[in-house]
Amino acid sequence: MDYGESEKVALKRNKMLEFLKEFKNEEYDLIFFLPGDEEGDLQVEGACYKNPGKKVEGSQMGDLYHIILFKEDFEQDKIYDVDRFEAILGEPLEYISGLIPSNWFGMIAKKTTTSEAFVQKIFDKMQEV
Repeated sequence: MDYGESEKVALKRNKMLEFLKEFKNEEYDLIFFLPGDEEGDLQVEGACYKNPGKKVEGSQMGDLYHIILFKEDFEQDKIYDVDRFEAILGEPLEYISGLIPSNWFGMIAKKTTTSEAFVQKIFDKMQEV
């Protein structure tokens, strides 16, 4: 079966969402979705804060998250378009599944009273790369 480009992206997104649903049953404070060693490879990991602090309130729509995003140029072995922001996400895994097929990588972390320094440290390191 031959799919057009937008249909391929939709299929990749659906497969990624199924893969990410494994995390729904896991306890995590942050999710890294990073490029692997080879172009097209993906590494997805969940982790918990060592010092979680107290959750910073979001809204009825969802929790407040720190988000760091970037793209990678595999040929030049560098990252670019590094961005950091905060957002309220109702379904963080669905959000990630929409980013990955467009070659966005990064981290989504729940905002807590102790998370700011940790996230800033990661962002600063990424700026150095």
